[in-house]
Amino acid sequence: GTGDGKFAPDASITREQFATILYNYAKYKNQNVDANANLSGYTDTDEISDWASEAMRWANGAGLITGRTETTLAPKGTASRAEAATLLQRYMQNVG
Repeated sequence: GTGDGKFAPDASITREQFATILYNYAKYKNQNVDANANLSGYTDTDEISDWASEAMRWANGAGLITGRTETTLAPKGTASRAEAATLLQRYMQNVG
């Protein structure tokens, strides 16, 4: 869901939303979610929503999400189809 009881199935998905979905799924499947990256090297960490912070640290630490550049994560950026495919592939290789 997107909050306030809304689901928004036709909306685009952000990188932080995608990370949160994978994080919550991994927890649901009792998979290891102990990875916890230090994101301070990225200049846009202040843009990560509070509700997505733990998931973004996990996704980066688990090697699922890397920076769009060497210094930016783009948490509010829309995930492209290529990024979505890469995240799922990395999830299957690294977590699931």
